[in-house]
Amino acid sequence: MARPRSVVALLQDLIAIPSVNPSGDPGTERTGEREIAHYVADFLRHSGAEVELRDVSPGRPNVLARFPCRQPRARLTFAPHLDTVSVVGMTVPPFEPAIRHGRIYGRGATDAKGPMAAALWTLSDWATHGRLQDSPIEWNLLALMNEEAGGSGAQAAADSGFASDLVLVLEPTELAVITAQKGALWLEVSTQGRACHGSTPHLGRSAIRDMAEILRVIDAQLIPHLAQDANPVEGHTTLNIGTIAGGSKINIVPDRCRIEIDCRFVSSRTLAEVQGLIERTLRGAMAGAEIKVLRYAPPLATSRTLPWVRRLGEEAHGFAASPWSSDAGVLNSPHSPSVCIGPGHVAQAHTADESIAIADLEAGTAFFRHWMDVAEKSVA
Repeated sequence: MARPRSVVALLQDLIAIPSVNPSGDPGTERTGEREIAHYVADFLRHSGAEVELRDVSPGRPNVLARFPCRQPRARLTFAPHLDTVSVVGMTVPPFEPAIRHGRIYGRGATDAKGPMAAALWTLSDWATHGRLQDSPIEWNLLALMNEEAGGSGAQAAADSGFASDLVLVLEPTELAVITAQKGALWLEVSTQGRACHGSTPHLGRSAIRDMAEILRVIDAQLIPHLAQDANPVEGHTTLNIGTIAGGSKINIVPDRCRIEIDCRFVSSRTLAEVQGLIERTLRGAMAGAEIKVLRYAPPLATSRTLPWVRRLGEEAHGFAASPWSSDAGVLNSPHSPSVCIGPGHVAQAHTADESIAIADLEAGTAFFRHWMDVAEKSVA
């Protein structure tokens, strides 16, 4: 493949390849990560890496790349995700990366193709300048599928025994090091009614009315109770009702209603505790409610005193915590301590006119190159 002329051109290439997560309503028929995974793999191979693609589900691979060196004394990893969120409702062309007023527009520009482009360009530049074989560090890039809907790519990597002295999960953090994140629990709650003619509602049972009682209890009891779980780093546990659907026609008493709940919980709580509290409360409000887990992402709590984490924080824009979850929570372990870092502002992620400032993209690229130099000198 022809190497893009700059990190800006590289990001434009990445944006132009649709990699929308197929969950929900993607807003395009071109979903999944296969095409962009092959682009990333080819780019890395031409930069000197040994590359493997591993399908996690049909047509949806992870990319595992390593830059071999003679005598590695440490192993460090960049870990972007390949997928993006839906393009429904976007006010800019999602796959036609335009540059206006110093910004690059398109789906994934910030989350997380911008951070990925910065790391890819940095690794390619580093390898091109002859540092490959003599490096004391084995540099890796682990590009993951399905981050936006469950983290199964990261889970597959973790289950395979992947290990690294530090994993930099690439997200838009304004180059701060995120060491703490809330866990995520997504639930579907359904109520079952009995349909009948809308002119005789007393002969049926409205699933929407039953759901209204659940919504009342969520607002009056559950949200205030969950908010008591708090700490100075992560804030407090939150709950959001993201979708609601019910009924089929105006003159039919609805026999079905469904909501989807997004709970973000602090790391002092376990999944079992949070899920148990929600289920007990909702079934207390409506005994027949059906509750199904859609997704779980573990919280992140990486010690800032770990040598590699501390070293990264000293070079970056300090430490921070985030309310959103990421693949870092899945990958994090004693064998692979993980943090989030990358250029861009998370406020631009998932927006209708998603973009990243070129200055931020270039600053991220410069920082990653600086980090590689600092890391290598520290173990030389």
